[in-house]
Amino acid sequence: MRIKILLLAAVAGALLLGLACQEETLNQPFSQADWTREGWKLWKVGNYEDAETAFGNALKVDPYYAEAYGGLGWTFIRMQNQEDAVNQFENGILVGEQAGTSLFTRQILYMGAAVAYEATDEYTLSAEKGRYMANNLLTHEFNFYDHTVTTYDLYIILSLDYYGLADSTNCVWAINKMRAAVGEQPNYHFTTWEDATREIERLVGKDPS
Repeated sequence: MRIKILLLAAVAGALLLGLACQEETLNQPFSQADWTREGWKLWKVGNYEDAETAFGNALKVDPYYAEAYGGLGWTFIRMQNQEDAVNQFENGILVGEQAGTSLFTRQILYMGAAVAYEATDEYTLSAEKGRYMANNLLTHEFNFYDHTVTTYDLYIILSLDYYGLADSTNCVWAINKMRAAVGEQPNYHFTTWEDATREIERLVGKDPS
């Protein structure tokens, strides 16, 4: 499933109008990286409850392992638990400020935070995370397990954020970024929010990724 489908499913209504982990017993100890790899494997096949456990076990080994927070956040998104997702992404962003955090880890944290905040109608916070990612962390795309996340996906999020905030200036900016990406003139303006709704929906359908 493409990430844009996940995003639009979470926020369509806006457009158109604690961790609990079970214990695991292993014959040999797993590192935080081992647990995190296992969590992503489980996440990819849709076994979200066991993925939650694996990411949680990674954080029991190392509570400062930022990628495990990202894994938990995306697991909660898939489980439709957006508020816990937000908490995990924020925890991960906080510990991810330490030196040595990979670009990939920061990408999954900021993109996840933008998605989860938007799904909870926190458009200001979603736009804040999305603009930071657009400006600092994403040049074109990155591969995210069963997704390829592109700048187009990010501009979809931002157009919806600014729509929700009734910020016409920035909404036009995001729409024109999408128009340029599909080879259209980036000179769009709208006079009514109904026009903006139609244009965003049209451009979502033209996603080039």
